[in-house]
Amino acid sequence: MQQRTKSLLGKNSTIYSRDKINLSDVDYNIEAGKDYLEGTSKFKPVNVELNVSNAKTDQVHYWINEITNQYADFVVTNVKADPNKISFDIGSPSMEDLTAEDIEFRMKEYLDMNVPPFEVKELKVQ
Repeated sequence: MQQRTKSLLGKNSTIYSRDKINLSDVDYNIEAGKDYLEGTSKFKPVNVELNVSNAKTDQVHYWINEITNQYADFVVTNVKADPNKISFDIGSPSMEDLTAEDIEFRMKEYLDMNVPPFEVKELKVQ
């Protein structure tokens, strides 16, 4: 939807907006870094598993996408979600010495700062 508005300075501006945002459309960062898994910047991501309840797939993808916005050096791939379990691979091609413990720390930090739209029962990072 396109709207024309008049700014305070009297010039016309164009604003683009959507009547309804589908959260599953905003997972643009998920899988975007899969090319890092090959070639000269090859790295080994760790697997993150969350045992959850009441997870909705579109909300999960939005929530995971925000990880890559908050931690720009992370690459997320292989996202799988159902109402009781969420899993994905995560790592950083720019930080080769990143350990599972480092990822676990950041995931706990992210869970504290960004309340998930589901209940987390358990976090596993391996």
